[in-house]
Amino acid sequence: MRSWQIFKFWGIPFKIHTNWFILLFLFSWSVSNQINITSSEIYNNKESWIIGFFTSLFFLSSIILHQIIHTFVSIQEGVKFKKITFFFLGAICDTEKDCHTALGNIKISLIRPAFSFFTAFIFLVMSNSLETNETLFINILSRVGVLNIFLGFLNLIPFGSLDGGILLKSLIWHFSGSKKKGKVALNKITLTASIFALFFALFLLLNAIFYYGFILLIISLFGINSSKSESQILKIESLLKQNDISDLKLKSLRKIEFDLTFKDFNKIAKTYKEQSNNYFFITKKGRWEGFLTINNLKDVAVKKWEYTSVNEYKRLLNEFPSVTEGVPLWQMIEMIEITNDGNLLVLNPLGIPKGIIDRNVIGCFILKKLGFNIPLEIFEKIKSQNKYPLGIELPRIIELMKNKGDI
Repeated sequence: MRSWQIFKFWGIPFKIHTNWFILLFLFSWSVSNQINITSSEIYNNKESWIIGFFTSLFFLSSIILHQIIHTFVSIQEGVKFKKITFFFLGAICDTEKDCHTALGNIKISLIRPAFSFFTAFIFLVMSNSLETNETLFINILSRVGVLNIFLGFLNLIPFGSLDGGILLKSLIWHFSGSKKKGKVALNKITLTASIFALFFALFLLLNAIFYYGFILLIISLFGINSSKSESQILKIESLLKQNDISDLKLKSLRKIEFDLTFKDFNKIAKTYKEQSNNYFFITKKGRWEGFLTINNLKDVAVKKWEYTSVNEYKRLLNEFPSVTEGVPLWQMIEMIEITNDGNLLVLNPLGIPKGIIDRNVIGCFILKKLGFNIPLEIFEKIKSQNKYPLGIELPRIIELMKNKGDI
């Protein structure tokens, strides 16, 4: 769905998503309906809608104000934003760099709930101190104040990506010195709270409290799914930091002798059906001389194949994109992404070639470590495709790790 830019601060576009207007209508309807039920003798239907609309408008506008202040503090702590989109009761922040310190994240996570409480204080003081007969206006001010109190406490709940969740993991990070400990602890709390909420939602549904039961059920299932996803991301991040690739099943190198004719080379090439790796490595008395590909067959006329050797068309080994053992896996992936065809030669510490690594090899290694056993028929199907299996976006995960300062 579309989003519209409403203003631009510090070079950052602030946008409103379409559902923000849907939420404005639903909030207005909900508040006016509540007034019709509880205070129909005081306010007529038109007045109820006026209170409902302006309560919702001021409340959602206060959320925008809180985000502006939150953004300002975040920038001071080193965060770089691409854009910010208001989405329901919060905002989705697209960042290119996150805060890299525990103390900075603590400040960032506290500022939004703090200003929610401050806004609530201002509105409640105004509603109680104004000497006016305009009960509509006072009603609106008090409701916006109460809603901001609710929003402040909601943001402080140590759950997922809420400010309270970020605060909890940042505090653990600050006092323990381990960023990972904070992430793991928050994830466990999120999962425990979600499971508890799931049982409570089922209890409400069994007691015919369908509205609140259904909402709580959706939230609990979202929390459980989010916790499981976060666990997998944490495992992937840990694997990407590894520099031991002994478990990686490298693609073996196809060796051919330097004096092999193109006629014999053509016969050998026909026996290989795997299209993601067309490389053949030339050796001379056990020494690595260079490499060439199946495409080199097109460089020589067929009538010359019988007396032309592969050595005449070899390329030097140092022309092949390569990496030495001991480099972290995430750096290997970055190097693969800048190659022409996604193939990387792995060398041992002495500079001797060991095998070839590509996206498929790395993807299958990650899935295996996560406990996913790919069926043989699926594995054979993706084996010839130089892609990360099952759509694993490892380059994107690495980019996010860099943004958060984890690597």
